[in-house]
Amino acid sequence: MGQTILVTGAGGFIGSAVTRLLVHWAEAGAAFCDGEQIDTVSALLRPGSSDVRLEGVRQSPLLTIERADMSDTVGLQDVLRRQRPKAVLHLAFDPSGFEPQTEEEWRAHHLAPVEAMFEALSHFEDSRFVHTGSAWVLAAGDRLAEDSPLAPTLDYAKAKARLAEALTPLQHTYGVPYVNLRLFNVFGRYEEKSRLLPHLVDHWRRGVPAQLTHGDQVRDFNDVDDIAEAYRLALLCPDSACGAVYHIGSGRGVTVREFAALVRAAMDVPGEIQFDAAATRDQDVPILVSDPARAINALGWCPTDDLQAKVRAATQWWLARL
Repeated sequence: MGQTILVTGAGGFIGSAVTRLLVHWAEAGAAFCDGEQIDTVSALLRPGSSDVRLEGVRQSPLLTIERADMSDTVGLQDVLRRQRPKAVLHLAFDPSGFEPQTEEEWRAHHLAPVEAMFEALSHFEDSRFVHTGSAWVLAAGDRLAEDSPLAPTLDYAKAKARLAEALTPLQHTYGVPYVNLRLFNVFGRYEEKSRLLPHLVDHWRRGVPAQLTHGDQVRDFNDVDDIAEAYRLALLCPDSACGAVYHIGSGRGVTVREFAALVRAAMDVPGEIQFDAAATRDQDVPILVSDPARAINALGWCPTDDLQAKVRAATQWWLARL
């Protein structure tokens, strides 16, 4: 009998990339680290949300689509009872986490669903929980290792940091091992049109100047399909690699100005930019770049060396899409 992987947030930018990868992997006869074959990828989406990002795999017999709000613990538990997943890849994030929350709100919207998933996984041997962490919990710095100081300032980052702290106690309570993937900057297919790369493509294809921040902030940019591969690897790593956080990034610092130049070259247009014409919540963080050594050694994560090629491919995809 085959096994099921449940992906929460499967309709989102990163969650859909993970789901598409896992469906293709399962179609090729994939198996967990314990050798059991994967026969179902269950994609959990919010009620009423679009599944357009799952185009290309929606017709696969190995994909099932479920609907539940993460803050609806009863609805989530119903999905977990019916799907009986062997592993959960948790990429959903309740929108309430982008604003200040009371302790009660944080527990109801963030901790309760995670605990429900740990409890469901505890009924299976060799089960696994893969959590989506965020580099924004860290203090600014270059080549940041997993033990680097934490300094979350955004409400989103504060919620992520608290969830990460809860993982080890939940592992001890339910006996379910976890892997915490702390993601750095992500770009690529299907991201929100307001984000950096599609913003540049959309403006420049129309001959309109793009409006950006100062552009001097240094970031660790990664293509979403490369990021998705880290989730697949987290399903395959040995138990000895569990119970830890991993920095999923390239280790390569690139300014927003330099990233924009790569997009401009991929489009072969003048690409006018008005700097200091927009503001983002993170623009005052000067540098945020990973040290991915632990992920490379323990998970087999292989960051891409050719950022230019990845930006070019994503740019061409967005040109065709727009």
